[in-house]
Amino acid sequence: MNSPSIQHVQYALRSGFTLLELMVAVVIMGIISVSVIPAMDNIRSMRQGAARDDMTRYIHIARGRAIASGTPYGIEIDLAESSLAIVRMNDRGDPEAVIDPLTNLPKQIHLQILYPGVSIQEMINGDGISGSGTVWFDFESNPMTYDSVSDNFVVNTRVVVISLSSGEQVMVHPYSGTVEVQ
Repeated sequence: MNSPSIQHVQYALRSGFTLLELMVAVVIMGIISVSVIPAMDNIRSMRQGAARDDMTRYIHIARGRAIASGTPYGIEIDLAESSLAIVRMNDRGDPEAVIDPLTNLPKQIHLQILYPGVSIQEMINGDGISGSGTVWFDFESNPMTYDSVSDNFVVNTRVVVISLSSGEQVMVHPYSGTVEVQ
């Protein structure tokens, strides 16, 4: 029978890690974690900025389409879904979704899906009413609100304020339709 060699016995006795090896591993993991935490904050702020920029872009698209076509276009904000969609007023006076020619789907974005951790917290429309709603633009780029009582569009006299979970606000100023981010 073969007896185990001295080398095999020594190797079998030394099967764990030394304290020094464990300390080096802990130090390396600490260095990695210290460098990853700021990167995660950077990713969060990039998501928030991209969501804000997309919202601003959609407002500019709706405003530009209204000016170019002479037809009221708007941004429909849904707080429950944290989404915004470009809509237009059809010939019958009903809002309808604008279809993206590339995807053949409604031109809308869901912020929580596209940018995890970012949502629309509140919208105060140009008539002072808070909640989901639509900001319309006419052919002169005036932001408007649809008044269901008079069954007509009314030019906003107040700033439209859309608040994001990041603390930023996208504002549409009355009469000019100027978009501002704070």
